[in-house]
Amino acid sequence: MVDAPISRFDSTRRKPPSRKPKVASAPFVAERRASPPRPAREFGELALRTTGVGLAVVSTAFAAYMISDVERRPQFAGLEHLAIYSRPTVIAAKRIQTQLADQRGPVDYTPVGSIGEPQSETGVPGFSLLSVRSGVALLQTPTAIVKVSPGDVVEGLGRVAALERHGEKWALVTAGGVIVGD
Repeated sequence: MVDAPISRFDSTRRKPPSRKPKVASAPFVAERRASPPRPAREFGELALRTTGVGLAVVSTAFAAYMISDVERRPQFAGLEHLAIYSRPTVIAAKRIQTQLADQRGPVDYTPVGSIGEPQSETGVPGFSLLSVRSGVALLQTPTAIVKVSPGDVVEGLGRVAALERHGEKWALVTAGGVIVGD
């Protein structure tokens, strides 16, 4: 039989490494090696790190100085318009308090006024607002139920000025008064 490759991949197979006879090694002699030169990249990184740490220290020191110097005001144009830097003195504050107390006189602690009674829901007797839809109100008068809108004239009330929402209720504003509905 012939030892021929069966496929194209058989020809590319690795052959086992050939064994070379061992040669006696040279005796151990200490050699002095020179240290490898440092690339410029390491120097650049060191400079960048040192600069970063230095800037961090300087900015922290500046912030500490600005915080600790309480009595110094910042110096820039328009400072007098900023109320956050105004510091009234104790003497000026006491002077203002005594002036105000002298002007007002003694305080009278007697209660005045009253709570009063709640206002009636309808401002005009005999009229009530039934409903409001699309800018048209359904109004009950002493004689009939009528539809009114702003600008109409109602007998006994006068001209309707507006339909307004007061909280959850509607109000009909007229020349004769305000009628609040449910």
